Amino acid sequence: MSYSPDKPFKDREHILWEIDYCNKAATYVIILSLVCLLLGVISNLLDMKLALDSTSWFLVAVVAGIMSLPPELHVLLARHLLGMEVIKKEEKE
Repeated sequence: MSYSPDKPFKDREHILWEIDYCNKAATYVIILSLVCLLLGVISNLLDMKLALDSTSWFLVAVVAGIMSLPPELHVLLARHLLGMEVIKKEEKE
């Protein structure tokens, strides 16, 4: 699939698919971040290593949280383009 800068999506269904796909990806990464944060808290409370030190679990949670930003920004862009498409259709009518 090749996209031009003027038209980054093929059609309306493709935009909706992109929104759904990236929303799921962001949700999974956020859940991973919360699990890592929980493991860090449990590791710190029990004062033991759960494969990593508690500080390392917190850092992994922060990195996972940062990794959830690109899919969220893609969803934001896709929703914006979908809204612009609706506005253009209303202006033509």
